[in-house]
Amino acid sequence: MRQALKTTGRPLAIALLSVVGASQVFAADPIEYQVQLIATVPSSSFYVVPASSGWIGQPQRMEWMDNPSAAGGKLTSVDKEFDVKNSSGAISARLSDDEAYLYNGADKIDLNVSFNGKKLSTSSEEVVSSLEANAGKRVRLLIAAAASTVPYAPGSYSGIVNMTFDAMPPVPR
Repeated sequence: MRQALKTTGRPLAIALLSVVGASQVFAADPIEYQVQLIATVPSSSFYVVPASSGWIGQPQRMEWMDNPSAAGGKLTSVDKEFDVKNSSGAISARLSDDEAYLYNGADKIDLNVSFNGKKLSTSSEEVVSSLEANAGKRVRLLIAAAASTVPYAPGSYSGIVNMTFDAMPPVPR
């Protein structure tokens, strides 16, 4: 029995030592990670911030849906929520660029952008009343392809919608 233990024990001990030695070789190289952090702390008197984080600055997919009654198909909308507040008046918004659209290098798809149910244009318009803004409110941003009577041209489209929000001064009574 002792002889059997000696003959099986030695190879086992050698294998164990080689594994321990090999793991020490691999542990010599450190692994480093860098985590980039950002934080935004809004003013307590005026803010317009996404209700959920992580999507601003990230591409938002508008999926293609076959629909024979809509000129062959349509694109899904981008539907997000914002928390808004202005303790001293209403909130206005506008598109920062001349128009909102998707473009594939040759063709474009016009977009309708609405905030709190009000369609945005390049002119600044009130989108949250003074009463609602003072209390603070969660409102909806909706970006949708404009209705079209002709089918969209095939291709990969992209676009950027830039919006500007302003605190409107209170209206004297």
